[in-house]
Amino acid sequence: MKKVSVFYLLASCFILGAPLYVFKGAVACGMAKPLGYKEIRPNIFIAKASSRSNASLDFISKGAQRVSDTFGATIASPMIILTDSAQESDKFFASDTATPHVSPFGTCLVVGPKGQNVDVMAHEFVHAEIYARLGWVAWVLEMPRWFEEGVALLVDFREPFLPQNISLEDSEITAVKTIFYGHHFYTDNAFKNYQAARLAVESVDKTEFYANLARIKQGQKFDAVFGIGN
Repeated sequence: MKKVSVFYLLASCFILGAPLYVFKGAVACGMAKPLGYKEIRPNIFIAKASSRSNASLDFISKGAQRVSDTFGATIASPMIILTDSAQESDKFFASDTATPHVSPFGTCLVVGPKGQNVDVMAHEFVHAEIYARLGWVAWVLEMPRWFEEGVALLVDFREPFLPQNISLEDSEITAVKTIFYGHHFYTDNAFKNYQAARLAVESVDKTEFYANLARIKQGQKFDAVFGIGN
């Protein structure tokens, strides 16, 4: 009987603990207020001790506008948490640039001190938009990380990721298109993966991007819709 009880206890811990681990970033975002953050604008949170003003948030609206100008009107409304240090970002399991946390309940963008600019903000809004249009199941099953990051770089004009500043072999671009999962993309080779992903999406039709995401949500396969896989 004791062995059976221990088994059920361990099984229960796994069943309850696994989702908490997978969605730890999203869970932390949900704890923003207890962690000392205040909502300065709808869905935008900053540390209570921060001296940031509303005027200093222009990069957020400009980032959102860049996405709209590139792909069309957006539908995503992510929670945005602005941190003032790497230590603050750590509380949300995020980098000091930016990290999107997605879960079945929505998207949270944690934007650190190195990412509070139009380029990074636009980049992160693309992640939120893709997730909002696909939903959890289609995003998990059909959206390759290389493609999502490549498309996000279409609105991110940081110098290292502009096509004219990237020098890679065709084989390296082909190789990045074999990467589906994030833990294979965000490695020691991440910088080159980002550059290769940017070149790999050069042929994406921006005017049809949302319509193509809708086709994936309706059940079509990524390769059939975008036709730029391996």
